[in-house]
Amino acid sequence: MKVIGTAGHIDHGKSALVHRLTGMDPDRLLEEKRRGMTIDLGFAWLTLPSGSDVSIVDVPGHERFVKNMLAGAGGIDIALLVVAADEGVMPQTREHLDILNLLDVEHGVAALTKADLVDDEWLELVREEVAELLATTSLRRAPIVPVSVVTDRGLPELLEALDAAVATAPDPQDRGVPYMPIDRVFTISGFGTVATGTLHSGRLQVGQEVEVVPRGKRARIRTLQTHRRQVDEAEPGARVAANLAGVARDELARGDMLVRPGSVRTVTRVDARLRVLPDAPFALRDGLAVAIHVGSAERAATLAILNEDKIGPGESGWIQIRFAEPVGALRGQYFIARLPSPLRTVAGGQIVDVAPRHRRSDKQALDRLAGLSSESLSEATAAALSERQVRSEAQLAALLATDRESIAVALHELAREGRVRKLGNAFIGGANWSDIIGRAERLVKSYQVAHPLQRGMPKEELRSKIFWPRSTWAAALRALVETGVIREHGTLVALPGYTGGTATRRDEADRVLEVLGRNPFSPPSGNELLTAAQTDPTLLSAMALDGEVVRVGDDIYFARSAYESMVSKTMDLLRQHGEVTVGALRDACGTSRKYALSFLEHLDGERITRRMGDVRVPGSKAAAWS
Repeated sequence: MKVIGTAGHIDHGKSALVHRLTGMDPDRLLEEKRRGMTIDLGFAWLTLPSGSDVSIVDVPGHERFVKNMLAGAGGIDIALLVVAADEGVMPQTREHLDILNLLDVEHGVAALTKADLVDDEWLELVREEVAELLATTSLRRAPIVPVSVVTDRGLPELLEALDAAVATAPDPQDRGVPYMPIDRVFTISGFGTVATGTLHSGRLQVGQEVEVVPRGKRARIRTLQTHRRQVDEAEPGARVAANLAGVARDELARGDMLVRPGSVRTVTRVDARLRVLPDAPFALRDGLAVAIHVGSAERAATLAILNEDKIGPGESGWIQIRFAEPVGALRGQYFIARLPSPLRTVAGGQIVDVAPRHRRSDKQALDRLAGLSSESLSEATAAALSERQVRSEAQLAALLATDRESIAVALHELAREGRVRKLGNAFIGGANWSDIIGRAERLVKSYQVAHPLQRGMPKEELRSKIFWPRSTWAAALRALVETGVIREHGTLVALPGYTGGTATRRDEADRVLEVLGRNPFSPPSGNELLTAAQTDPTLLSAMALDGEVVRVGDDIYFARSAYESMVSKTMDLLRQHGEVTVGALRDACGTSRKYALSFLEHLDGERITRRMGDVRVPGSKAAAWS
């Protein structure tokens, strides 16, 4: 279904024309009827001569209510530009047309209303004026039809022209991700909260759970209506009234968005492509305060110019929009920028990145934005993975405002071309993975040079220096090992072929083992050991990492063979008596109480034994030594 939106100056007959075409008065507020002026959005629908059903959004024409007009303009597929024949082009005619142009609305019809009030010569002059105005806009191909709601002149021709525009306009894009900017909220006695809006993409179904962005509220769709008809499913482009369970009237407002939970990001900054109107009063500079209209929301914001110091009238450029308050935003969404004082539309464009992470003048970031703006989902996906981070299918779908199935197809294609690498349930760009490989090799090599007595670099230290997220580190490490970049050694990693460790000082290590072997169950203290073996603490620490010696206390080291023998004797005592005491282990090993106590306290810490009063019983890891 498609949406026709009116546009034009106040009192040019937009609402009267909609009323005459549809039989429905779009002015629903008592204040509108009293003043004879449209203040807020009005809605109607129409069956065209071809049988096509369309929704109609009628907008206010007064300059004070342009923000209300913008709340409904984002969902327009076909424009119905209304110009009164007795007045011609007026200020809001131009501003509304500027907005339609910035929103890239390319299909529509210009209606010259009140044709009964002027003669043919004057009507032709107004037609020429409107044609000249449209010539440089997105509506340059729009037919111009004189009409009168008093005499019905031109109404059949207008309907035919609208029918043709509807037929040629592309169907609303269905990205598979439903999102509906809310433009009206009210309650119905006995039913509860109702939110209305134009469904921009995807489908909504009765019973479906939805999220209210940016509020984060969850609700369930109780019923759906389109054109006051109950439906089980609403399709893209439809005007929808959703009766919601689980949220109160005061928990929703115009500017919110109904989406599938987790599918749309709440943001305070986005990167975008901006077009400045040719008649803007000045160049837009960095730090300019503006009002941004996106979806049905209006947010105060400042602009950061990314590739230049300014963007002049009629020019385009990359910007970052920094919102004063959170807003729901999607890649590809159109927005309008207006000066807050004096109120004036000056620019508009499309959101490209809803998760920017870069410095203002980063050239690579600008290249990435160019890729993200591509109409090819594969190219946009590749651009989304061009940063040094990994993303899951779900994260990519939210970033690119599409469904996971489409993302999976794009990722498969990119993986086949070698442009992405899968790491567990996440993905990284191929160029970035190559960079990670190079960084890992350099970091490990540097560590090995600085710590020759160690068998390798601790895995966690490598992860932190690469700035890799813990959630996918196991998969990344496995990929680095599988590609032969590094090899694992327990909790360490090393380059292939690296020996390191105590092998570099084997003579000293052998002297340490010889000293410990003189009295294996009553070894000398640490300082005595170092003096007798003529070595230093770094070698002793390296031998402990290699497992040649075991530290069981602050200053007590056992050779590996003596350590395993004492564990074996401890297990024998446990099997024989069900428990072991310090005295029993002392006697079994022929050592002193000092060493037996330190050893059992060490086994308690390793959960091989467990202390109960003055005795030890088997611990949770005793079975491994049985």
